[in-house]
Amino acid sequence: MKIHLLLLMFILLPIAIEAQRQAPKREVALEGAVNFRDLGGYATTNYRRIAIQRVYRAGDISKLTDSDMEELKRRKIYTVIDFRGEDEAAAAPDRLLPGAGYLLLPAGSGNATDLAAFIRGHTSGTDAMVAFYSDISVFTEKYRPFFRKLLMLPDTSAVVFHCTAGKDRTGIAAALFLYVLDIPMETIMADYMATNLYRKVENEKMIDYLVNERGIDRRMATEIMEANPLYLEATFGALKRKYGSIDSFLYKEMGMDEPAKLRFREKFLQ
Repeated sequence: MKIHLLLLMFILLPIAIEAQRQAPKREVALEGAVNFRDLGGYATTNYRRIAIQRVYRAGDISKLTDSDMEELKRRKIYTVIDFRGEDEAAAAPDRLLPGAGYLLLPAGSGNATDLAAFIRGHTSGTDAMVAFYSDISVFTEKYRPFFRKLLMLPDTSAVVFHCTAGKDRTGIAAALFLYVLDIPMETIMADYMATNLYRKVENEKMIDYLVNERGIDRRMATEIMEANPLYLEATFGALKRKYGSIDSFLYKEMGMDEPAKLRFREKFLQ
């Protein structure tokens, strides 16, 4: 597994860096949030591109400043989809533009902040995260409303979807979104791994906290916080084992049949 991981990292990290460099500037520089970025600009397998300033992914947006809110207004981000648990969302409510629509999708996120329970029974952070990403039992409840909301998005506004770090629950949502739009798998993985670049400073702080305040082994804490390609591979592998293919999962559980996919692509591709 270590050799496989090193090979994946060797191949995908340059792709992740290059994807961020060549595409339209993705990062939305905000005072009160990190890992807030535009999914626009990625090329499909037939060379169409995702429209810019339509769909954003992010981490926590509860601490946005007045200046940040002006930036969201400029970008017309009037729909927010929140993948956090109910307790997470109540403890740090999203800051929304007046009149913005808000959808909370907490399925499977109830114990997201209980790290002790999360890692219990696992020999490493990687083992724990692979188990988390392999658990697709809540995907229908969590992500089907996500796709429905995107299909209903007004053409004149934009959406941001997020969790706390913008890595795991958001990372899976972004990967499925990109897959439906026929984005190559290496690009999907590169976008996922880009969280390691955008959250570098925050991850280092969180790792120190987990080690010093929660008594978690540093290696385990690091493995939990990183965006490791093995994790997203675990999700796609679990879906293929249960449904035979990702497309079959999208059809049976997300309602994304061929007509829906066509509408989706016409809505978000240029």
